[in-house]
Amino acid sequence: MKAFHRPHTSRPRPVWFRALATAAVLAALMMMAHAAGVPQFTSALDDSPLEIKLLPDEKITDGVQKFYDTGEDPYKGDATALAEGKELYDTYCQACHLPDGSGRIGPSLIGDTHHYPRFTTDKGIFEIVYGGGAGAMQPFGKRLTQDQILHIIAYVRSLKK
Repeated sequence: MKAFHRPHTSRPRPVWFRALATAAVLAALMMMAHAAGVPQFTSALDDSPLEIKLLPDEKITDGVQKFYDTGEDPYKGDATALAEGKELYDTYCQACHLPDGSGRIGPSLIGDTHHYPRFTTDKGIFEIVYGGGAGAMQPFGKRLTQDQILHIIAYVRSLKK
């Protein structure tokens, strides 16, 4: 019995077919990442998937893994983490959000009203810091490790009285 052989055609696939195939591959990759323990993160700007990549030489720390597992910042109340978070905040954040978090160019981080409602959760603030936001809020995921971002989050949460 002869095997079915589809003759080769040089006709390119339609654009919609390539877009569908690309979407299927991206969905499969996101499912694999989620199955591997990385939660799904979304952009603060448009809720599109936010790809989390390790920086060169970055390792997943116990704190980051705990964050992946729970969605909660594991460094809340940790004096060493708060000190590192303050140092990072002073370097990267206070110029726009002021030393006390009350906001200047960037919005207040200590008030009850937030530019992004997701700011009320640790996962949400991670998405904003990692992936960026509107205006001058740049994505810091390309220059800070995930662990450093979690230290900043812990410090910012400590600013709210």
